[in-house]
Amino acid sequence: MTNLLAWTIAGILMLVTVLMHYETMLLVSDRLLPWARRRFRGRRVMMASTGALMIGHIVEIWLFAIVIMTLLQWPAFGHLSGDFDGGFNGYLYFSAVSYTSLGDNNIRPEGAIRALAATETLTGLMMIAWSASFTYLKMEEIWNARGRKET
Repeated sequence: MTNLLAWTIAGILMLVTVLMHYETMLLVSDRLLPWARRRFRGRRVMMASTGALMIGHIVEIWLFAIVIMTLLQWPAFGHLSGDFDGGFNGYLYFSAVSYTSLGDNNIRPEGAIRALAATETLTGLMMIAWSASFTYLKMEEIWNARGRKET
């Protein structure tokens, strides 16, 4: 039963993360980029949008860390083993390593919590790829606008 609950929570967390990331990109595209283009040029515009996307990723990592930390208050969900001291920084590190799919095995999930770790890895990989394609598209817009000005 705990495994089913863990997978359900993982699925909900994945959906929340995708929605958060979508809203972050919408905010960057519709609000930040037009504002930045009026005040800055090229590099600064991309620095602002990339910075905003990074903040979005960091918030998503924190969200997973908080949920994992909360669930591990109940022994039925398992525990984190290895080089883990039980502090919030350990949860953040584990979440960041999972989200970025680094997976260095310093901290290992044991029990039902593995569902969240696996889901975070897949979700993070997708969000990072989504950010990369979004950044490329926005950069292409800047390049095209720059090319039109030169001709």
